[in-house]
Amino acid sequence: MMNSYDAKSSSHLDRSKSLRSDRQSHSNVLDIEIFDISLRGKLPKVGKSSWDDFFCVRISVCNQLQTTGWALRSYKWNKTHRFKVEESSKVTFNIDACDMRQCRRIGSFEDTVERLLKCAGPIKRTVSLYGSHGQEIEIYFRIAQMQSSTINKLSISYIDLQDLPSVHHDTFCVQVAIDDTIWESPSKSSNQGRSRWTDGYDFPFQPDSHASLQIFATRWLHKNKPIAVVEGFVKEWLAAPNGVVHMTLESGGTKIQTEFKVSQTSGAPAAGSYRAEEAANLTVEQTGVPSTKQIDALDISAVILDIDRVPKFGKLSWDDRFFLEVHAAGSGGSQNITSQGQQGDKCLMWDTTFTFNVSQTSQLVFRVLGYDGKDSEPIPIGIAIFDVDELLRQNSLIRRPLLSSAASVRIDGIPTLSFRAAQAGAMSFTRSLSFFTQELSAAVNRTADLHVQPHQSRDYGQDKRIIEHIISRASKDTGGDEHLYPLLVKISIFVSVAERLAKLHPYARIAYAILATGYEVIRQNIACEYGIIRLMHTMQDTYDLVMTVDALPYLHKQKNVLEAILQQTIECAFFIRDYLNTRGSFAQAIKNSALNMEAQIKAFEIAFTDLQRSFQSYMAVSTQLTVLKILEDVQDLGAKADFRDMSYAVDARCAASYAVHLPANSAAPPSDLITSLQSWVIGDSKESERICLLSGPEELCSSIALLIGEQFQFASRLGSSYCFRGTRHNDTRSYTNLFSTIARDLADRNAQFKQNLWRAVGNETSLRKTRVARTQFEDFILAPSRDVIWNGPFLVIIDGLELGGNEAARKEVLSVLVDAGAELPRNLRFLITCRLEDDICKAFRGQSHVLRRQLGEATPPASRAENFEDYVGV
Repeated sequence: MMNSYDAKSSSHLDRSKSLRSDRQSHSNVLDIEIFDISLRGKLPKVGKSSWDDFFCVRISVCNQLQTTGWALRSYKWNKTHRFKVEESSKVTFNIDACDMRQCRRIGSFEDTVERLLKCAGPIKRTVSLYGSHGQEIEIYFRIAQMQSSTINKLSISYIDLQDLPSVHHDTFCVQVAIDDTIWESPSKSSNQGRSRWTDGYDFPFQPDSHASLQIFATRWLHKNKPIAVVEGFVKEWLAAPNGVVHMTLESGGTKIQTEFKVSQTSGAPAAGSYRAEEAANLTVEQTGVPSTKQIDALDISAVILDIDRVPKFGKLSWDDRFFLEVHAAGSGGSQNITSQGQQGDKCLMWDTTFTFNVSQTSQLVFRVLGYDGKDSEPIPIGIAIFDVDELLRQNSLIRRPLLSSAASVRIDGIPTLSFRAAQAGAMSFTRSLSFFTQELSAAVNRTADLHVQPHQSRDYGQDKRIIEHIISRASKDTGGDEHLYPLLVKISIFVSVAERLAKLHPYARIAYAILATGYEVIRQNIACEYGIIRLMHTMQDTYDLVMTVDALPYLHKQKNVLEAILQQTIECAFFIRDYLNTRGSFAQAIKNSALNMEAQIKAFEIAFTDLQRSFQSYMAVSTQLTVLKILEDVQDLGAKADFRDMSYAVDARCAASYAVHLPANSAAPPSDLITSLQSWVIGDSKESERICLLSGPEELCSSIALLIGEQFQFASRLGSSYCFRGTRHNDTRSYTNLFSTIARDLADRNAQFKQNLWRAVGNETSLRKTRVARTQFEDFILAPSRDVIWNGPFLVIIDGLELGGNEAARKEVLSVLVDAGAELPRNLRFLITCRLEDDICKAFRGQSHVLRRQLGEATPPASRAENFEDYVGV
């Protein structure tokens, strides 16, 4: 029964809702623009020098938040901020200042949209500074109501081309056409196969308009030569995830990676379109804190500084050196990275991926410096500051003017810094499964907790209904894919459960990632592959059995069966992906072996059926993994192979007993970084990247190598590991037995490789005993692997490359990895960790088959303040 207080309260709430609803129904919804923002007056001094100080303005209205970005004092921001508001809405301007040691709010003011729109011309407001005893500054800005337009317009911007072929003068341009409207970019020289245009151009369009982007190689005396084209309809481009179109274009045997941003800027929104002003808005929660992605590692890559005139520092241009310093600062501490760049035509470039351990509240400071190669100190060219949450909101390239206060450096125009920023390990699979994950995890956790609290009342009914409803809802959203997507849903659900079984979690993610990264290839080629479809449904049945609500509380008792299921899933996932991706050569290899395709699939199905029985009966499971059967008819030849007189380093493998561990107070390697490296090994990257060079702190690199090695050992995908770190009894590790040791390990993993290796060296005693690194790599690894069928990738780890000898000793090792590393088969990946030695960095710089990753160096707390002061010096 409701008491009198409850009745009055309910009546009051009803009246309030009615009044609020009435006000909302009569309120006008407007589209407004705020632009030409600048700060004037005596801005406060935050750092030791006024040149250390940076300022930004954050504008919030109607649960939308936008920021101007950080800039030096007396700077005018040209960015236009668009909002959807009501006339009665309040607009709040918060002014922040930072000196890279700290960021703090120095003042704010607010006003209503209605009053601001009545002001003519530039608006001036006086802001009292917090804690300044009456000191004031002025903020100027303009505000205007956007007129509704019946003309549909879209913007094409941030065009980025990678892996361009070497054609004519390596100068390129692009031409974009929407129906009869054509725009052609200025010509740009490619640097390391990359050209980039960040400016945008607006086109009128209709949803059924034809669209094309054509790439031309520019020629001096003849007409420009078209080399590749992207064609489609505007509605398809507008429906691209996050408004970014990714395409791989073929041109004379070269695969050009093409990316550009598409956004509708005016007119009635097209169905599924991506609107720029909506993308720029960030929802503000009731706490006033912007909602951002959870992140523990951020990748910064493809950094380019466009500059009209590259400054000179030395007497001769080849004396000049240019460096990029990136400083990450947040609540968890600070990190620094320094990297030497390459000079191009009117630009400076860095081809390394920089990885930082950050949070959403961290800041990144970019500083570009020049050096004359002598004993003088580096001279700063410019600086730019970014908030991590701002970077995560961007959906394409990041672009920002590089601000400079160095009077001694002559710079024409305003240099522009552009780069990519993304959460490390972000998967390329675009179909989101996260809409059910949170609700599912809660129900799974409640059910799985029952074994911890056995006396707790066991209400299976409600959780069972939740789990079954979520699985049913997720499974219905197939997007026309009745085979692969339902299997991905089941494995994704298992990932949520595996979080409770910590040891299984990374392996469950690997199984999911294999199928997710190959989603488009599998979906497009599976139509008539009835055996593969049958295998997928058998795998689905296995996960349906594991995920029954009655089984959840007891999964901890069946870890060995679950491990076997995951191992078999990983093996079959690689088989499905690689068979459908390279169908001709893969199928032929199976047909030439003792088993045919149907028999191989049947063997995988039987393996899953046996695992289902083991799970149901709590039986001990066999550790024998059912793998791809190739070349069973050459077992006799393989048995005769004897590689004992090939140099082999005993106890060189990466193992916990030999690893250089992180200090006790250090955090574990960021999970996002581990996921990113997993994706590279699995194949979610450019096909040309056979080698990953991971440089950074010794302890962190060693821990990452050990962790990645353990994960791929579990997946039966660790081909070999060779660790130069730590001490060994009777140590025989050397560059002269590095590749022979790796070759012998690979021979134990693949019978076909073993056969080929024995054919090459069986009757060549002198070749077997060679200690020449180049000969070992070319004859022991490259030659035997050329016609080998690898079911899924195999990882080779070389940990601590710089520790195997001095610079002269490793010259030949670096030379052969640079010259011949691109010839490695696509499923053989080399992960190399090292400290930042000059000869190693120089050797691998600009190599398209090498993915270079540099980890942030943590700044010791005791010296952090001094480091900041030295770092800023602009």
